[in-house]
Amino acid sequence: MKLISLLFSLLLIVGFNVTLSAQQNRISGNITDDKGEALAGVSVVVKGSRIGTNSDQQGQFSLSNAKNQNILVFSLLGYITKEMEVGENMRVTLQEDTRLLNEVVVTTQKRSQSNIEVPAAVNALSGESLTTLNVRQLDELSEYIPGMQMQLQSPNNPGYVIRGVTSDDGDSRSQPRVSVFQDGISISRSRGSAVELFDLERIEVVKGPQGTLFGRGAEIGALHLVRHKPVNTLGAEVTLGYGSHKDKLVTGFVNTPIVKDKLLNRFSFNYNNRDGFIKNLSGGDLNGKNTWAIRNSTRLFGGEKTVADLILDYQHDNYPGTSFKNGQYAPTGGNTDPNTMADLEQGRNLYIKRNVGGAGLLIDHTINSNWKFSSISGFRAFDSDESFDADGTAAPILWVSEKAKGTQLSQEFRFNYDNKDNFSGFIGASYFYENNSQEVPMRINEQSLYPAYISPILKKMLTEQFAATGFLSEEQVAGIANMLFPSIPTLTDGKPNYVTNIPDIRTTLEQVFSAQMGMPLKLEQIFAALPAETQKQLIGTIDLLSNHPINEYHEESSKNTGVNNAAEFFADGTYKITPKLGLTGGIRLSYENQKGSYQAAASAQPSIFGQLMNGSPNLLNPVSAGKISASKDYFSYVGRLALNYMFDRNNIYASVSRGRRPGVVSILPSETTYLQPEIIWSYETGIKGNVLQGKLNYDFTMFYYDWNHFQTTSLKTIEGSLTPQYQADDAGKAHSFGIETGLKYRFLPQLSAFANCAYIDGKFNEKDEDGNPQEYAGNRFRLTPKHTFSVGIDANIPMKGGKTIFFRPAYSYKSKVYFEDDNTELLSQKGYGLFNYTAGIGFKMNKMYCEVSTYGKNAFDKKYIIDAGNSGNTIGMPTFVGGSPSQYGVQIKVGF
Repeated sequence: MKLISLLFSLLLIVGFNVTLSAQQNRISGNITDDKGEALAGVSVVVKGSRIGTNSDQQGQFSLSNAKNQNILVFSLLGYITKEMEVGENMRVTLQEDTRLLNEVVVTTQKRSQSNIEVPAAVNALSGESLTTLNVRQLDELSEYIPGMQMQLQSPNNPGYVIRGVTSDDGDSRSQPRVSVFQDGISISRSRGSAVELFDLERIEVVKGPQGTLFGRGAEIGALHLVRHKPVNTLGAEVTLGYGSHKDKLVTGFVNTPIVKDKLLNRFSFNYNNRDGFIKNLSGGDLNGKNTWAIRNSTRLFGGEKTVADLILDYQHDNYPGTSFKNGQYAPTGGNTDPNTMADLEQGRNLYIKRNVGGAGLLIDHTINSNWKFSSISGFRAFDSDESFDADGTAAPILWVSEKAKGTQLSQEFRFNYDNKDNFSGFIGASYFYENNSQEVPMRINEQSLYPAYISPILKKMLTEQFAATGFLSEEQVAGIANMLFPSIPTLTDGKPNYVTNIPDIRTTLEQVFSAQMGMPLKLEQIFAALPAETQKQLIGTIDLLSNHPINEYHEESSKNTGVNNAAEFFADGTYKITPKLGLTGGIRLSYENQKGSYQAAASAQPSIFGQLMNGSPNLLNPVSAGKISASKDYFSYVGRLALNYMFDRNNIYASVSRGRRPGVVSILPSETTYLQPEIIWSYETGIKGNVLQGKLNYDFTMFYYDWNHFQTTSLKTIEGSLTPQYQADDAGKAHSFGIETGLKYRFLPQLSAFANCAYIDGKFNEKDEDGNPQEYAGNRFRLTPKHTFSVGIDANIPMKGGKTIFFRPAYSYKSKVYFEDDNTELLSQKGYGLFNYTAGIGFKMNKMYCEVSTYGKNAFDKKYIIDAGNSGNTIGMPTFVGGSPSQYGVQIKVGF
């Protein structure tokens, strides 16, 4: 910590003493589009010279050594180039060039750049594109970003998959592989990361190890949500929608300049409510939606050099439960198809309730034309409560809740430097703190659990004990076992079967042997030939179980916590070896302290089965002696090195980078396991650009990843639990090879098309680093299709009176996926495709605009599943979650 404190101090000293005064002849200004929106990444060059800069995220720019008689050239692909004579406090407006495709400006490298200029795989969707494609929730992004998959069971259970690697663990002690950011603030903790997509400026998806740019959680990539900030013009917009399953949507914003050029405000809102797709025969529906979210952004200009943004946001979710449907037992009058009605016991008591919100303070201060200081302060909290039927039937076998809470604080200080010639970069430091907990109460009707899971275990256990005596033949043992423990279906015609008492094993055995011998016998006589200790143990087990009543209700719970402190120092920069050839390098040094705990009390309704098989009153959660805690410190580094060559508006690059996922502190009463950090080396090359006079955007990327200590979760037998449990595991070595490509072409000002595809071959190696065979050798990564592609068209037909008719169809396909790393065929989904469209008419009236549209999602009603296995898999009853069926609706948008 002393080293980190010293680095913080040095950083502040260096930053505030770099240049105390601006250079003479400094000019500055602001650049917007014709709607008043700030334009970032605009090239500002003194005509006939190499003196130049780019506008920042607020559209501001500054230059030194520019004389009053100079002409400035303002250019950005997709906009008409403009020339203006140097003046004071310049206000520049650029008009869109409808003949060309716009380049999306990103801040991946902590400065405003076209995504073409970044020597990494970056996919960006502007807010306008999101609206055009009618993308309103995170899982819909998968259809338009190659190499990325999103699984959204519910807002409480998102799964992020970038290039084959999944980040979806809800355990408080786990660490994310994929970082999720909002305006530079991490929201990566799984249970608080799924947010509504509304009033966004853009979404950036950066693939590959990005620890240098995005911090400790970006081992395999980052998803960055950049929200709209206030602008200097009065404006408002509202969209109303209604669709199938009573889908209701209200979303929009109000932008107000409170004090022009000084204090601005933007209030955004979103409400979406929809009935569930799946009818629940036990009451209510499943897989529905009910959420509302608000956000307020206030921007303060502290003179020409300082901009501060205060962002407050809150989201409330109150969803019906998720349909985890059993694949073996059908509901009454139904079938086992996950996309049809279910019968989940507890009915309307199944739900997802979540509150999540936070505050962010962003400060940007221009020290001079070369140096800029940025501060990002963040606070975030979430509180979620999910109630679900883990067995997926009408039987009250396993009703589970998950109650997760978390708070986090973060602070980043960064200094950006640009000499306006051949070097630009940044240096900074950050601190991150989070405190999370996850409590999992379980309610079990053991009378229903008995035929589903317990009876076969008892049958096997007593069979082994009888066989070990040696005086019974296999046929006799099998006959007795089948008599005592006949196969009883969990449900019959959708109705649960209950067993109230364990069979009277003593009486049954005495009757069987007495009949065989022709004389009355007691167990003590039957087993008289056994050693005394063996006889005592066997008869004791039989007497314990014989005719014992089975609990109708049993409840137990476990809780885990995770507290993380991290301090980091980072630096990154690009040096132009020649005007076209650049070398980029970066490093991030991290100190982390991880503290974890586990706690499970003895059940107040002791289970006879737990006492027999676990030696405790619990069935599933090993009993702890109070709260068990452990901690570990980590010092680490990640970094990157990239070489790129720019020619015209094209960029060819090659990079190598090191990524890291923090280790895992896994705590159980029987042992505490410290998994080593997961390390990845990435090798990537690509080319991207804009050709054909600005009509074609393209990108092509090829990558290879090599992992050591690949972390996964697997079902393991653990001491003190009747069932295997999902536990963090070191799966050893793994690798992934992939190719991604994307094209977007503008045929006419009114017609464009896009196409994306990806190939990912991610597998576990045959042998570990010591040459030993691996458990998952040759298996594919979970949730990773080998092939994906998507295509779409954006057609706009201008009409008289300023009207425009539009049609925007899109089709996406993904090949087979496995839902677990063991690649069980039962827990998989074969390849499928989805067709979506939006069509309508838009028109303008003076400063107002209006749009009326209709949409279809999964328009051909393709049946598929989004998950399989789940908690039910721990008791041999895997469940399946159906995907969204076809949805149709209409929307009306009005704004000015």
